[in-house]
Amino acid sequence: MKKDIHPKLFKDCEVTCVCGNAFTTISTIPSIHVEICSNCHPFFTGQQKFVDTEGRVDKFHKKAKQIEETKQKYEARKYKKSSKTEQTKQTKPITLKELMKQMKEDEKSPASESTDQQ
Repeated sequence: MKKDIHPKLFKDCEVTCVCGNAFTTISTIPSIHVEICSNCHPFFTGQQKFVDTEGRVDKFHKKAKQIEETKQKYEARKYKKSSKTEQTKQTKPITLKELMKQMKEDEKSPASESTDQQ
């Protein structure tokens, strides 16, 4: 076996909780600070306690709000783009056949109006 490959072991590691509870254990770290322990955890105490030390709920709501805003911007951009394409489709004919049809209709309409007026 190789020598000195194992980490140093502390037999009197002090574990300190936010609630004030402290106990000793064996660890590779001389002291440990924890946010929740068996003395204050709802599973062991039977009391319901809200634990959100990192603001995870707020972080989630913030991300959800950003996603909703992004969706709205995307929809607005998509609507704007589609309305532009519809306008260009309405303003210019697509094929030669449609152009010819339009020209014939334009020729017929003034002639029919002039005969009706006399």
